[in-house]
Amino acid sequence: MKNWRAFIVAAGMTACIASGFAVNDSRSLYDRLGGMPAIKSVVDDFVSRVLADERVNKWFAHAQSNPAEAAAYKSSLADFLCHNTGGPCQYGGPDMLAAHKGRGITDEAFNAVVEDLTASLHKLNVPAREQSDLLGLLAPMKPTIVQH
Repeated sequence: MKNWRAFIVAAGMTACIASGFAVNDSRSLYDRLGGMPAIKSVVDDFVSRVLADERVNKWFAHAQSNPAEAAAYKSSLADFLCHNTGGPCQYGGPDMLAAHKGRGITDEAFNAVVEDLTASLHKLNVPAREQSDLLGLLAPMKPTIVQH
């Protein structure tokens, strides 16, 4: 019986220490996501979802119609995420206002894209904290993407 108590106490302490490290993790979101390999995996799955999503794929026709365009879009999106999560990348594309100006993107389309991104994050087992932090980073961009 004594050994079980010691085991339970040790397991509890380990869990507390581990969760403390996770909460107090001061690494950048880029590092917590797993760096560029993880970002590229998310982008690849996400873009595949968006291109197959009839709710939004009309806004991505340029990427859907040409494999080179799709690769360029994925690369640009990966650099955008890398840069905005604290990684070493430089994003050289247009700002969000310019990229979406006049495209007629709706609230429903924006929400569908968020659903697709969330599905990719779940599929790739991105931890809840990192999912929340990434979505929290992107959410304030909505007014520059959905332009009424």
